[in-house]
Amino acid sequence: MMYHSRLALALYLLCAAAPAMAQGTFAGKVVTILIPSNPGGGIDAYSRLLARHIGRHIPGQPNVTVQNAPGAGGLRALNMLVGKPPHDGTVILNVNSGNVIHELMGEPGMDVSLKKLNWLGDMSQSNPVDLTWPHSKIKTLEDAKNNVTRVGATGVGSSPAQIAWAFNALAGTKYHVILGYTGAGEYDLAIQRGELDGRNVTSYTSYMAGVPEDVRPKINLLAQLGVRKDPNVPEHVPLLLDLVKGDPKKEAASRLLALAFASINRPFAVSPSVPPERVALLRQAFADTMRDPAFVGEAERMHADLSPTSGEQLEAYVNEALSFPPDIVEILKEALREPKP
Repeated sequence: MMYHSRLALALYLLCAAAPAMAQGTFAGKVVTILIPSNPGGGIDAYSRLLARHIGRHIPGQPNVTVQNAPGAGGLRALNMLVGKPPHDGTVILNVNSGNVIHELMGEPGMDVSLKKLNWLGDMSQSNPVDLTWPHSKIKTLEDAKNNVTRVGATGVGSSPAQIAWAFNALAGTKYHVILGYTGAGEYDLAIQRGELDGRNVTSYTSYMAGVPEDVRPKINLLAQLGVRKDPNVPEHVPLLLDLVKGDPKKEAASRLLALAFASINRPFAVSPSVPPERVALLRQAFADTMRDPAFVGEAERMHADLSPTSGEQLEAYVNEALSFPPDIVEILKEALREPKP
């Protein structure tokens, strides 16, 4: 009896101590969010937004700072995460979503497969849309199939270029990609000058927030990219998946494209070496932050899209994207390439 009493007491004390131990896990620590880009831009803005709030929800309420680590399309920051200690959950990476395509393509430079990361969650799963401005003669998707539609991109490896070419290959559009712009601001100026018809791969909510109210109803929405329709986008705007129905291989390639470019959008992860119990605490902290009224309020003031995905769901998306059969990956590879003259 005495032995059982002592055992019961020991178990009770252990269980009672567990919450307290969890509360102190990160006490006195500094948590760093690694940003795979220069200051400014969407990746940086979302990372800093998270940094300002997640510390309140991590056990021990550590200080949270950010570190910009641009280079190699996000690979420098990724390799820093897995190669440089500590691996205790105090370094969190905003993973460049383009790294999914990089791994799919079998490109060199990655020190770890994305499948091995411990995913905490994704801040925004909003579908990117293709749109044209009122003065463009391209008013509908059918127009974009029958006429050249000019869109801008920074280079051949950028998302606007690759996705425009993928739409051409999979859905039969005639996007003409003009390369050499520095980014979103230059795209918009070029649209106003009549050099471009519109934008592709752009967030509907964020973009419309910057458009004058009297112009918003006149914007032509052609299509959206995602695994499911975005509730913020008007219902009539079709998914790429809708446009390729009936062709199983194109359907599979379109789903893979949607997973890589829309479902994995603003993702955060920690090193594969972080202990599971700490991963669980950080996943919960991420989820709690997404519901924090102060965080949500600041996001709204920034016109930031918030449609969070749990760490578990994000992990499933990453694993699915990186598990497609080689023939489907090859179809997508070909679709993303710059077309030959």
